[in-house]
Amino acid sequence: MKDSGVIALVGGLSLIMCGCAGLSGDSTGCTGNSSGQAVADCGESSPRLEREGFVVLDFRARRDVYGRAYVVGEIKNAGGATQGVELQASLRDADGRLLAVGHFYPASCTNIRPGETWPFAYSFGEQREAVGAELRIVGAFRTMGVPGGVAYLQ
Repeated sequence: MKDSGVIALVGGLSLIMCGCAGLSGDSTGCTGNSSGQAVADCGESSPRLEREGFVVLDFRARRDVYGRAYVVGEIKNAGGATQGVELQASLRDADGRLLAVGHFYPASCTNIRPGETWPFAYSFGEQREAVGAELRIVGAFRTMGVPGGVAYLQ
């Protein structure tokens, strides 16, 4: 797994790189390097992935009793600018094949202030064959405030 800027969880649905957890709800501690690449490290508990001024503070893969797989976590704006963030979560089977990919915005279309943390969750629906989950910070963006919070197309 050499893709830059990825946290991987597998085993049950959470362990890929070091095997610390499972999809049953455990989390794998991961650390990032200066290029934004994440590597799992069972002994680390602080910043897992940092990119575009954001730090993933927590990332877990879960499965409910109905076989639905989802990822949950928390991200922090560690940069100096108020901005939003786009995340990508992926699921893989036991052979490493990609099963599903989802892009989402933890704060929707809202900017996150510097120092502010924001929870996130993304559901893949029923994915009984999934055993691994990955998370990537795709990028940061700035939204423009619109009076009343609504913009209409003309």
